[in-house]
Amino acid sequence: MKKRIDAKTKIKQSAMKLFNEKNSLSITTNHIAKQAGISPGNLYYHYKNKEEIILDLYKELSLNFVELNSFEKMLMHDNFFEAMDEMFNQYAKLFFEYRFLLRDATVLIAMDSNLKKAFTQNQEIRIKQIEGLLKYLIKEGLIKELNKSSLNKRAKLHWFITAYWQSFVSTIEDVTLETLQESKEVFFEFMIYPNLTQKGKDLIRKMNK
Repeated sequence: MKKRIDAKTKIKQSAMKLFNEKNSLSITTNHIAKQAGISPGNLYYHYKNKEEIILDLYKELSLNFVELNSFEKMLMHDNFFEAMDEMFNQYAKLFFEYRFLLRDATVLIAMDSNLKKAFTQNQEIRIKQIEGLLKYLIKEGLIKELNKSSLNKRAKLHWFITAYWQSFVSTIEDVTLETLQESKEVFFEFMIYPNLTQKGKDLIRKMNK
């Protein structure tokens, strides 16, 4: 027996499909209502405007990211870099599912102060978490020592590659799982490998066996 999808979920699913396939700025609530097979009035019963739908989808993406429990899994794994590699694969799947949000992020947050607030709050949390991971790697002797200023800049750069890669890619080609895979390769090649200690290199070598 087919599970009945409630109207709000149907609206979000329809909006995400249209936003992912086309330019999210060109999609209207009428387009979304038509895709969902409901009247515009029914859509407005659940959402006042398109911005509310986008904000709801962003909150959904953020919750799904948190539920990956990725930072804790990396810290608990006996090979940190193996766990990081797997986490990037999971990030790619999740970010591809909600690709319009990261692809169009700079424009969307410029147009909606509520989305900007949610985005920047999450960004601050993620950068602090990345700083924590870098401190752990230094403490464990897996990467070279960094001073406080370099640590913060490195954390921001790590976040930038993860969060804004889709925006960059979209200027030259379509965002695909392959282009997201490339971001992982860039991350490891330029952010991880050059900073490894011998102990870190040995752990990477063990992962690649």
